[in-house]
Amino acid sequence: MYLCCLSTSHSSTDKLAFDVGLQEDTTGEACWWTIHPASKQRSEGEKVRVGDDLILVSVSSERYLHLSYGYGNLHVDAAFQQTLWSVVPTCSGSEVAQGYLIGGDVLRLLHGHMDECLTVPSGEHGEEQRRSVNYEGGAVSIHARSLWRLEMLRVAWSGSHIRWGQPFRLRHVTTGKYLSLTDDRSLLLMDKDKADVKSTAFCFKSSKEKLDSGMKKEMDGMGIADIKYGDSVCYVQHIDTSLWLTYQAMDTKCARMGGVQRKAIMHHEGHMDDGLTLSRSQHEESRTARVIRSTVFLFNHFIRGLDVLCKKGNMSSLDLPIESVSLSLRDLIGYFQPPDEHLEHEEKQNRLRALKNRQNLFQEEGMISLVQECIDRLHVYSSAAHFAEIAGKEAGEAWKSILNSLYELLG
Repeated sequence: MYLCCLSTSHSSTDKLAFDVGLQEDTTGEACWWTIHPASKQRSEGEKVRVGDDLILVSVSSERYLHLSYGYGNLHVDAAFQQTLWSVVPTCSGSEVAQGYLIGGDVLRLLHGHMDECLTVPSGEHGEEQRRSVNYEGGAVSIHARSLWRLEMLRVAWSGSHIRWGQPFRLRHVTTGKYLSLTDDRSLLLMDKDKADVKSTAFCFKSSKEKLDSGMKKEMDGMGIADIKYGDSVCYVQHIDTSLWLTYQAMDTKCARMGGVQRKAIMHHEGHMDDGLTLSRSQHEESRTARVIRSTVFLFNHFIRGLDVLCKKGNMSSLDLPIESVSLSLRDLIGYFQPPDEHLEHEEKQNRLRALKNRQNLFQEEGMISLVQECIDRLHVYSSAAHFAEIAGKEAGEAWKSILNSLYELLG
């Protein structure tokens, strides 16, 4: 998308101003702006330096990019009044060290010699049970439920290197919830709207010894690459309480029975082997995990709505996400479409392998059961007319196409 001077004008204070917005089309001069120095210490033709005050002029309208105030809100337009702007760098791909942890990465937290990773219970468990956090071994290390997204706090440079002691939050990718320490010192996943910074801020330390005094001085640019994937041993500490991420020791009986899960807890000392190594996920894998999250949320919302209809009868005023479900199913069918037969053999095999991985990730998260639940709820109604009578005309018209799409998705 490109910053563009539009031909419309909605300004209440300046009738000669044009609206400014974003558009994909770059034809014409609407998306072109010239940069002029605001200071007499700079002249046109000089290089623009970080922190310089600038004036931006629209090529198409010959008006300035202007910040105006009207009806209690600030908005940007193209006007004959000047506003000074400053260009500030936020990211530099050329300064990123390969193989090191940066903000926004999707990763797995592997527990050293135990061949375990930090994860949540599988999709077959209820929503409340899936708030708990465990160390689990086995095949979970290739499942989507073991993926976490590291979100920096106090972002100065987007995607900069994460340093020892730098605060961040861990967001579980497939549920969208944040790792959080509750008031009673329980380690749980917390919904986004309840996840305050105090309870969800953690940091990595290279040791439990008090060697480094917290955060180092803020640095310009992408920072120093400290934490290396697969190499650095990281201890996770809760910022507010200084407790360490560790595990609850299993009793002897449970260990003999081959227990594969150990509850993750926070403790003031923990164990000697609490160090974790990090493994970055593949781009395709993290993308699929995000698709799973949005699909699960939408389908569960749809199922709850259908349950309400079934219990209370005629409720055409109920806001079922009919259009969203229809569009989501269309996207999912395309997402799982086999590769074209006319592709080169190697390219075709690569795409088939990626498709198989997507299918496996969805299956492991219980998506087949979720689709079957949707089908069962819709089959309560004998026809589109029957569904329309209960849920409204729009829902009735979409009943058959949604059912067909759900079956196609299963096929």
